Amino acid sequence: MPISAFAHALRAFQSGDLTQDELSWEIDRQLAIEKASPVALMEILRVQQVAEPLASDAHDTIMSHLEEWPRDPTIVTGLRSPQRVARSPRAGVGDILQGRFSLVALIGEGGMSRVFKAIDLRRVEAAAPDPYVAVKVLTEPFSDYFGSIVALQREAHKLQSLSHPNIVRVIDCDRDGHTVFMTMEYLAGESLQKRLRARAAAGLDEAAALALIAGVGSALEFAHRNGIVHGDLKPGNIILTERGPKVIDFGMARFIARPGDAPRVEPPSQSTPKAVTPRYASPEMVAGRDPEPADDVYALACIAYETLTGRHPFGRKSDPQARDPRALPPRPDNMPRHRYTALIRALAFDRKHRTASVRQFLEQLLGTRRAVLAKRWAWFAAAAVAALALALAAASYRLVGERHVVPPLPSVAGIVPGAAIRDCPSCPTMRVLPAASFQQGDDGAAAESRSQRPRHRVAIAHPFAMSLHEITVADFHAFATATRRDMNGCTIYDGRWQYHPDASWQAPGFPQEASHPVTCVSWDDAVAYAAWLSERSGHLYRLPSASEWEYAARAGSDAPPWGDGSRACADANVADASAAQRYPGWSVFACNDHFVNTAPVGSFAANAFGLSDLLGNVFEWVQDCWHDDYTGAPVDGSAWQGEPCTEHELRGGSWFTEPRYVGPAYRDRFESAYRSSATGFRLVRELGQ
Repeated sequence: MPISAFAHALRAFQSGDLTQDELSWEIDRQLAIEKASPVALMEILRVQQVAEPLASDAHDTIMSHLEEWPRDPTIVTGLRSPQRVARSPRAGVGDILQGRFSLVALIGEGGMSRVFKAIDLRRVEAAAPDPYVAVKVLTEPFSDYFGSIVALQREAHKLQSLSHPNIVRVIDCDRDGHTVFMTMEYLAGESLQKRLRARAAAGLDEAAALALIAGVGSALEFAHRNGIVHGDLKPGNIILTERGPKVIDFGMARFIARPGDAPRVEPPSQSTPKAVTPRYASPEMVAGRDPEPADDVYALACIAYETLTGRHPFGRKSDPQARDPRALPPRPDNMPRHRYTALIRALAFDRKHRTASVRQFLEQLLGTRRAVLAKRWAWFAAAAVAALALALAAASYRLVGERHVVPPLPSVAGIVPGAAIRDCPSCPTMRVLPAASFQQGDDGAAAESRSQRPRHRVAIAHPFAMSLHEITVADFHAFATATRRDMNGCTIYDGRWQYHPDASWQAPGFPQEASHPVTCVSWDDAVAYAAWLSERSGHLYRLPSASEWEYAARAGSDAPPWGDGSRACADANVADASAAQRYPGWSVFACNDHFVNTAPVGSFAANAFGLSDLLGNVFEWVQDCWHDDYTGAPVDGSAWQGEPCTEHELRGGSWFTEPRYVGPAYRDRFESAYRSSATGFRLVRELGQ
């Protein structure tokens, strides 16, 4: 490596052309990939400091970065024998695991693992903008019994399904000789434990504390709905990032202690299991019992009390076995009674007396249930006028079986409800839907809906037109050709979800024809397509609001879509028997739709509105920003925006989606730039324009 490269990077940093993070990446690149000597880089820094001094804090940060790199010359020059890693699980900075993950800094250490900041050399080859991953190396001896690594991979696969903004993303697990490790999303931030220590028993600002608790609670609730209990929640497992808290280590500590099908060894009566932290563990966890959601509720309540007050609810008595079950944590003078009551209920020593779910705990702690009740009367008053205006139209519906048939209504701009319209040869065909009111939210079809989203009455004020099916590859091709928009990079699935920089809407990881729904499109891409189509056609096209989408998906019915799921394959392309043959172990519908991935649009029965593929095939973007529930949501069918809007809703499920997540009420969310091979969209066209 030319010695001048580091000096050039230092000058660029001093001139403002490089940020601190970019300089940090350049240092790591030169040390880990170019095999530069940290001693040589320190000398360049010294010379540069004499010629053009950096600010003292910047200089100290760079020097610390270089000093933390191993000084062993066999490591610095890259001559460390790979056999050294294979003989011991104590991998260290300077090691390269599987010839791919270069460990550049130790960022955390616990009783059973060490966590490193690492450079993914494949990402470097692909010129990815962020080459960092976190690598958790297990330091406990990992059993060599047959199938143990298979069991760990199976556990990692479960954790990969936890796609949530407040949960660290697990990428994969592997081994290098006897070194067993897991790769995860790298988080730039500090732990809640470190933040609380820095606050010197003062706690966090109340608003910040409550937002943090809500974020962590949302992560736990999502995991519980997916059958995963954390089991060792503590401040050290909560990382504070610019985009909110991230929970790490879901269920892994207990798995490492007893992997897969290894025989259970009961702890001695006076010992505490290694896989839990007594200070935040429920009495049941300390006793070695299997974790349940109520144990995460207990840990979250401990953290909530400490975050709000700066003190642990049970003071210095870190082990539940040393606490008096009758002694209640003191109520701080400035803590509302409902908040204190919520904490006491969640801290009950016995599971059967403890708050049963995270959702219930958050409602009680944050007072959201009372707020909903208070707002409900105001909503009734606000909705009364809209309900009266829609009464005649609603009364004209007649029930047929489980569906409502929509009679003709007065035309809007010469277009009557039920009509199909197409504005140009390259425009999608649209169906006109009437204005109406309906009950949005939980329909009993999905367990997560019942716990996450109460029902919400919506009165859609104006008729609108929606595309008969998802936007197709052919539809999208015209836009991509005309705009030459860069849309490479997509997360695709072939046994696991993985980002591929060369994947795109043209190459989503499986064959697509012109009539298939376009995939690997982000929310931003979909909005750009709608704007292009609006300009081309002279009519206003946009993504549907969540209310419009759910109204169209229900098509006048409040009944769950398929009961036991046996009819699902007649109506939708979902995870089914054909998918299970390709990917054994999937949870699938008890039917066969004969498609593993996407199906041509319109391959399945249309709903009562004449719309196809609202459920299954691909998830569909909607306009709305993500909100945890419907408290404060618009009642007129418009999109629910908000600032900051870091994530947008997805609706309807996909070819990948298991039964419990396919239904009109189910929602998912991702960042606006996220692309996956299970994600597409459809459009709404406003009428009268």
